[in-house]
Amino acid sequence: MSESTKPRKKTAGKSRSKASTSPKKRADKKPKLTARNADKHVLYQLAVQAPELDAKIYSRWFKRYTGRDLRVLREDFCGTAVLACHHVKRHPDNVAIGVDLDGPTLDWGREHNVARLLDQEQQQRLTLLQENVLDVQAPKADAILALNFSYSVFNTREQLGAYLKNCYRSLKPGGVLYLDSWGGPDVLKKKTDKRRVKGFQYHWEQRLYDPISHRIVCAIHFAFPDGTKLKDAFVYDWRLWTLAELRELFVEAGFEDTHVLWEGTDPKNGGGNGKFTRKEKGDMDECWITFVVGRKPGAPRRSK
Repeated sequence: MSESTKPRKKTAGKSRSKASTSPKKRADKKPKLTARNADKHVLYQLAVQAPELDAKIYSRWFKRYTGRDLRVLREDFCGTAVLACHHVKRHPDNVAIGVDLDGPTLDWGREHNVARLLDQEQQQRLTLLQENVLDVQAPKADAILALNFSYSVFNTREQLGAYLKNCYRSLKPGGVLYLDSWGGPDVLKKKTDKRRVKGFQYHWEQRLYDPISHRIVCAIHFAFPDGTKLKDAFVYDWRLWTLAELRELFVEAGFEDTHVLWEGTDPKNGGGNGKFTRKEKGDMDECWITFVVGRKPGAPRRSK
């Protein structure tokens, strides 16, 4: 779910009249998306992810923070591993590890992303592991990413603390852990947000929120021009973690310089502007997106 910048495809020009379109051109036109012919993983990548841009952003953030190039990236809860693929593509020395429990989703990623985005040499620098993120500790990474709030499947402090401690053990000295986080009054409402993407609509449903346990249930649906709908394409049963809890658990796991990167606000529409800055005090936004960042001690600090 959670990132809001999406890749866009160019639209082929329309002919001025039906007669001017050759039979071959008409045959080459892609069929309109419907619930019957759509692939939910393709739709998710179009609506939720911007992997090429994100791979560039995380590499830039890491370099700015540590003074070193990001070479070994681990993507936990990697799903189709499209972000890991784009990290590998960025530089001939880049290596990526993707970890996910869901075998069919990893297989889809191997067929549709790994095989299509990476050549044979690049594929040798990508490792996909169908394992529990609580168990994997090798190879050691420069940075670990747990994105789209995926770590929220851990619904107790004990579980999430165990995950963060495993991330700590999995990082090289001076390595960095990035977790995205969300919150604000708007997140607690029962509602469905809709956004148009090329050829379909993306629906984000906030279905349930329990203020005692902080359990939150959300779902993604896709709707199509013919009126059909791919309902419950993805359903998430999470705990909504607060930034205070996350920072405390980072510190308990051993991370130093734990801090928050806060997304700024676009004055034109009141939404996020995609620019993140380090803050010690947040803003009273209706809805906010942040990253919690922690560094494993051991590497020399960058000279100023």
